[in-house]
Amino acid sequence: MTIGSKGGALALGALVVAGCGDRAAVWDTPGAPVEARGLLGAVAIIDAPAERALMLPVEGDLRIAPVSLPIGRGFSTAKSTPDGRRLLVLARGDVPRKRASDQAPSLTLIDGSTSPSVLGRYELSDPFSGLALDPEEQFSVVYPTEADAAFVENPNELMIVDLSKPPGASNPKPFTLRSFGGRPKELRLTPKLSLPGGITRLLVVETDRDVALLDLGHLDHPEITVKLTSGAEPVTPAGVAVHDGEPDRTDDARIAIRLADRPDVVVLDLLPLSPDEQAASPQTFRPLPNVVDVGGVPGDVAFVRTDGGLRLAAPIPARSVLSLVDPVTGIGTDVPLGAPFERISVVTDSVGPTDKGSDVALLWSASSPNVAFVTLGVTVGKPYKSVDRLELEQPVADVLDVPAPNGHLKLLTAPGGDSFVVLNLPARTASPILAAAGTHAKVAADGLRAWMVAGGFDTLAELDLGTLHPKNLTLDRPVDDVFDVARRDGGRALVAVHPTGAVGLTILDAEHPSLDQTREYAAVLLGGLP
Repeated sequence: MTIGSKGGALALGALVVAGCGDRAAVWDTPGAPVEARGLLGAVAIIDAPAERALMLPVEGDLRIAPVSLPIGRGFSTAKSTPDGRRLLVLARGDVPRKRASDQAPSLTLIDGSTSPSVLGRYELSDPFSGLALDPEEQFSVVYPTEADAAFVENPNELMIVDLSKPPGASNPKPFTLRSFGGRPKELRLTPKLSLPGGITRLLVVETDRDVALLDLGHLDHPEITVKLTSGAEPVTPAGVAVHDGEPDRTDDARIAIRLADRPDVVVLDLLPLSPDEQAASPQTFRPLPNVVDVGGVPGDVAFVRTDGGLRLAAPIPARSVLSLVDPVTGIGTDVPLGAPFERISVVTDSVGPTDKGSDVALLWSASSPNVAFVTLGVTVGKPYKSVDRLELEQPVADVLDVPAPNGHLKLLTAPGGDSFVVLNLPARTASPILAAAGTHAKVAADGLRAWMVAGGFDTLAELDLGTLHPKNLTLDRPVDDVFDVARRDGGRALVAVHPTGAVGLTILDAEHPSLDQTREYAAVLLGGLP
């Protein structure tokens, strides 16, 4: 039987009718497209007309316990941290601001646990739309995008928010990058690096012609800009890789900058200042650029450890090789792959180190139906221990990580969304999973299953990542998205979002999904403001 399905809908309908005489006018505002985010212990529905995030934690009996949290006026974007513990919501405020009571732009930090709450609201000076997240969740960076064009704007202005500290006069901190004609395109926050001035983190900003390094531990210092373009033709950065070097050294951290449509990679050695530089410079380190030719246009770059030391790895799809370059000498070695590959990821943590602590790299391609494992060790008479290549039915559009206890798996998606591959890294096996066209997958945070859903279909599927058994479930209404979240009793719930009316939901037990044990909700946005 379906518990609470029709009864829940009727009770909600009665609540709406009873309150229609004095409800807020915002309830009559036409609904906007659904913005939903899955968090650790709740699903967040962004209700922009009502200026709120409707947080939906789930009780042990699959009932939702809505919590309405204010997000400010003029919703711009919302992003969750990688572990789903927090949600950041960027709002533009009132544009233009004409009265003292008008809302300023803001960044709202929300706790995404089973007891959601607002952790802080950071008032911003400008209504920007770009939002960069920190994988370690300490910082967030708000920046202008091309969609923020104003009568007068500074495209190189950033606002750096320290999420570990409360809002204040110096938090957020505005910062303007020195520009040589470019504007920010990509922002990346590095892990902790042992630099000459101490352990710190860097914000790496890629523009269309240079790269800026900002020391997040010394925001009173100016950034360091590495100019990549000296002539009339712009040289555009196309991605970076970072390595801290040896743990006991402070002079061997490096940043590699891949260049668009060029065989050159710029390697920045982050070195100590000389005595003369220390007296004249506010910085605590200096980047020394070294340009290396990797033998073709790389699709990606990564730092890897071989038993010969650290190397810059660059797959060259035009030559079907993996180029390994010594970042100190610039001397390279090609590893034949037998097929073209564009992407590389280090998977040593999943399969364990090889000879003398060397890495294992996974390579894949969006144009060739192959994946390859490269074991970066050396044996007598053979440059590298092994290249294991697996031929697939389709190329790879994306690679999804799987948390423990199945961290040894990767879920590969095909470009059309009509097939998936469960890749077992230690066993070097690739198990195909077929699906309807347009299907996308989400891996549960407990690492035990993945959910497959295609927008507009009323069928979804659970894929058990231990047995690879799919379980298809047909609901009463089309499904837009699904979220696997922790319940308040310690179990897990699957929240299926229906894009009909004012957002409908179907709630299932994620660990033991069954259609005779569900709860259904219609028009959750019309349930009143708690």
